[in-house]
Amino acid sequence: MTRCFAAKKLLQLMCAAGILGLSTSSFATAFQLWEQDGASIGDYHAGRSAQARDASTAWYNPAGITRIKNQQIVVGDVAILTDIRYKGTVRVNSIPRMPPNATAQGGSFSQVPNFHYVAPINDIIGFGLSVVAPFGLKTEYGRDSSLRYAAVSTQIRVVDISPSIGLNLAKNFSVGLGLDWQRASAQFTQTAGASLLGPNSDTASSAKGRSYAYGFHTGLLYQFIPSTRVGLAYNSKVEHVLRGSSKLVGPVANYFNTKSTLKEFPVVSTNASLALTLPAYTTLSLFHQLNPQWALKGTAVYTQWNVVRQVQILNFASIQNMAASNKVTVTIPTSYRNTWNFAVGSEYAATDKFTFRSGVGFDESPIPSKFRNVQIPDNKRYALALGGHYQATKKLGFDLGWTHLFFPSDIAIHPPEQAAGDQKVTTNGVVNGCADIFGAQLTWDIV
Repeated sequence: MTRCFAAKKLLQLMCAAGILGLSTSSFATAFQLWEQDGASIGDYHAGRSAQARDASTAWYNPAGITRIKNQQIVVGDVAILTDIRYKGTVRVNSIPRMPPNATAQGGSFSQVPNFHYVAPINDIIGFGLSVVAPFGLKTEYGRDSSLRYAAVSTQIRVVDISPSIGLNLAKNFSVGLGLDWQRASAQFTQTAGASLLGPNSDTASSAKGRSYAYGFHTGLLYQFIPSTRVGLAYNSKVEHVLRGSSKLVGPVANYFNTKSTLKEFPVVSTNASLALTLPAYTTLSLFHQLNPQWALKGTAVYTQWNVVRQVQILNFASIQNMAASNKVTVTIPTSYRNTWNFAVGSEYAATDKFTFRSGVGFDESPIPSKFRNVQIPDNKRYALALGGHYQATKKLGFDLGWTHLFFPSDIAIHPPEQAAGDQKVTTNGVVNGCADIFGAQLTWDIV
């Protein structure tokens, strides 16, 4: 009777590890990234689809390609340092003796490189090529706190390779179109364990996969007067199905495969899959040259997150009906809602060589409060940005930027019980955090 009861708890725990580890937080809106060039870190991407200041316009608004009058290469790198702290409780009904209090540090260091190239073909048409990361996240909670049963580490990476063209339709009006080829990859790692198997029963549960998919982005650019222009850009949704493997390796897997913990008998799935829809978003930007020294700019981005209704993994390696299985289905409801992101900024050209930038912004969260959890403790955030440009020679320019993101207050975490089969997990606590983003960029004009 005791063994049957303990086996049921193990089943519940493994379900918990599967369901809670599928997603976690980065310091972005859910997992949308704004850092597709280094220079815009200095103004929090204010004016990004209207300014067309360099070859990165091929991504932000390909209609701006026609404003680049010579071949140009932009190479940038963005470093993201997050500080995410959880304090509260994690209760799993399969582990009644779990310590009542849990604290964990979920911050991480990530890099987001980017590349852009523009070549004018003639006075009417130009070509662009961008390599960027429009979506992604990385969080490391570690294996030392009880949150390891919810999530140890999670990574999602999306690389977008985009050829594009810009076309002048009139003196003050241009359009552009880009095709997006995306490679998405994801990796999730969690821990399971049970007192039945002794103090060293922690068992690694992991899943990874990759996908290739296609989309597009397009834009319009209209110049009202020489000092003022507006840009409108649209990025389509992209539907991925990530395929890969899932493994459960350690005492729990050994026990349910052989009723023994003395040998390694992992539970393995070679056809795990995860459907992931990347939402469409629309960007409206305004750029105004106030005088030869000062420029003002702003951006509003509307992201259609409501396409993300749930996260579901098929053929997950776990324990089901008190037996090893590589065909477990795990479903997490998300019910994301559409969001707005706003940025306003300014530029000051101090000399022919030095330009200084600044910006502020506000970013909504797509996650309803009732679904907010320790995996994605997302909330609205504010941004403060500073940066500058140095034109070293006629051909070479350098940009540096810094953005600070912060939550206005602690984020309450008290979602309803999350269930998969017999398993139930409850978290109750708060998360607070911030992030610092540093950008660097080299612009090379081939003249």
